[in-house]
Amino acid sequence: MKSNILIISVYYPPKLSIASNRIYSFAKYLDKSKYNIFVHTVDEGEEYQNDLEGVSITRVKNNPLLKTLPFTKRTNKIIHYAKVLYNKSILQMQKNIYQKWIDNSYTLLKQKIKEENIDLIISSFAPDASHVLALRLKQEFPHLKWIADMRDEMSQGIGLSEKTKKTYQKLEKEIFQNVDALTSVSKPLVDEFASLANNDKMLFKEIRNGYDFEMIKKEKNNTAFVITYTGNFYGERNPNNFLQALSRFIAEDKKRKIKVQLVGVKTHFNIPTNLLSMIEVIPPVGHQEAIEIMQKSDALLLIHPSNGRKGIFTGKLFEYLATLTPIIALVDENDVAAALIKKANAGYVADNSNGAKIYDILIQAYSEWENRVPREFNKAVIQKHHRYEQAKRLENLIEELLNER
Repeated sequence: MKSNILIISVYYPPKLSIASNRIYSFAKYLDKSKYNIFVHTVDEGEEYQNDLEGVSITRVKNNPLLKTLPFTKRTNKIIHYAKVLYNKSILQMQKNIYQKWIDNSYTLLKQKIKEENIDLIISSFAPDASHVLALRLKQEFPHLKWIADMRDEMSQGIGLSEKTKKTYQKLEKEIFQNVDALTSVSKPLVDEFASLANNDKMLFKEIRNGYDFEMIKKEKNNTAFVITYTGNFYGERNPNNFLQALSRFIAEDKKRKIKVQLVGVKTHFNIPTNLLSMIEVIPPVGHQEAIEIMQKSDALLLIHPSNGRKGIFTGKLFEYLATLTPIIALVDENDVAAALIKKANAGYVADNSNGAKIYDILIQAYSEWENRVPREFNKAVIQKHHRYEQAKRLENLIEELLNER
């Protein structure tokens, strides 16, 4: 007899984000011979054709009194920061911008739990609305098993207002008192939540993000060393240190052939004069096209400045790995991303603040490209980060919980 699983998430396709991809992969890869999957999310008013057999989707509109403004990759810097300020004001004025969705969903899901004999709930943070809703349902139906999936820190997050921190602390305490298991994207974050919870009855498990396409190494025939960055820059995550090191690298030998592709990036940073002809800013592209651009590149640029937080992979890392393209990683050398890149033999690592080492790994990467030195990726390590494999880890946790009944 199949078990019935309810997944609650604000983010789900057609909404595009790493959060959506994570929840979609759970719905996609959990074994349909074992489970009936019910996904509950926000109705954004967009058309969406459910392409997963064995997965039922319900959507409820939010309709807050005051709405936050969306961001796009084409928004200029002034408008972007104006939206940030406006959205912060809206969040301060409203207890929870998803409160209408929570209230309306609660009524609908109480009925669904009874009609579909739901056995287990998985809820996804951030935002906190999914956990707030799951908490209410768990308190109404104590027999249900509940997994709280934490993509990010809650009360320990950096840059929180005092009000938000207190809100998260209160919610965390209630979650820890009611939840059966907690998952997060890296072991340091799992350990941090386990320390905060201090609850021997809870189960904890690392479920990483991943990639969801075939791992293929494509031949490169570029006449210049092509370095590609995909995504965007914001805050301390900017290319300034990389560009300074690259400028020095080119200045020392003008015969060096370099091309840098910035895909979907807003250029609110200064490009050194000697690099202007080498840098191409490419407008946002579809997901499949982005993968193809990465596969055709000679190196992929990853930037995540050290800020004291541990357990930060960044979602794009896994797709970078699966393209079997060397990674130039400007990340905390003592954190999980650096460790994974080294274990997979997937590239070069330097702290983003260490200009001298960034320069050194540029020399190494360029030299290996110029001399056609093959890189032997540890494909077995990378394969473990396919979304299917990570969903199987979640499945093991689900079975452990359901077998407790």
